Amino acid sequence: MPDDPTSRATDPSKGSQDLRRRFQQLERVLGGLEPAEDEAPGATPRVAAGTGAPGVLSVVAFPLDGGPAAGNAISYRADEPFPSASTIKVYVLQALLERVAAGDADLDDELPVSAHDQVSGSGILKALTPGRRYTLRDIATLMIVVSDNTATNVLIEYVGLESLNASIQAHGWEDTRSAGKLQLAPVDGGPRRSPSTTTAADLADYFARLWRGELLPAPLTEEAKAIYRKQQFCEMGRSIGYDSYDASIGEAPWLIASKSGSIRGTRNDAGVFEPVTAAAHGAKPFVIAIMTKGCVDERFHSDNLGARVVGWAAAEVVKRLA
Repeated sequence: MPDDPTSRATDPSKGSQDLRRRFQQLERVLGGLEPAEDEAPGATPRVAAGTGAPGVLSVVAFPLDGGPAAGNAISYRADEPFPSASTIKVYVLQALLERVAAGDADLDDELPVSAHDQVSGSGILKALTPGRRYTLRDIATLMIVVSDNTATNVLIEYVGLESLNASIQAHGWEDTRSAGKLQLAPVDGGPRRSPSTTTAADLADYFARLWRGELLPAPLTEEAKAIYRKQQFCEMGRSIGYDSYDASIGEAPWLIASKSGSIRGTRNDAGVFEPVTAAAHGAKPFVIAIMTKGCVDERFHSDNLGARVVGWAAAEVVKRLA
């Protein structure tokens, strides 16, 4: 990597320089140093004043058939660790499917979800009757499609935290680490647990290798792709007029198969843009991962500033890769 973590080693073109300046401007927006572009001049800010420092943005994107070394690849703070939030769930799914591939589990196997498993945050299992059993396939689907924290914890318990982190390291995702189950309060008087972390480079590498069939046997690769194509939380499409319903019935230019993540001050999203109607015009799929931290807007709200920044950054990528 070059000394400047925001730079690419290649492509000194004006377009690349303009893109970097755009990402730097979005970092200032994240930190509250300048108003968001969808706020009218003089309007009351939607978020509190910043702390005097910009937020931090990371973007990695490249054509699926070209990889990160492609001439039009985008890399901005690619290897800088960020709080993973719910993007850590992609590695949980990978570890689970590796266990299935090894013959140690079947996706039709069932696990109980007890009252003890139910935790706060995103998802639906926390609101359902405890004690019922669900297939591994259904639990994994809930973990990705509605980012279910309870489902995630059940699967972390099932695969084991040590095995989960071993899987991550075995694939070379050296800047990624799971800290364990989600939404667990620290022991009174004890230290707060460090958050799970990952990088845009690791997330992009995961999705690229999954889509190319390099991580799992073909049937399990298709299982995973099908789950990501059904996800219901997508920040990357919000500034390009993305309509997930139209995409699901084949009437949108793109289908975004991805996994997002949200904690206070952080919004992330990563996945694959797959051409649908645009395929007739020669469009090709591309991988994208966008991460943020240090956002002054800590609301869990659809209009969160960090989510909007993710959408604006994704729109810049679409201009260059679509």
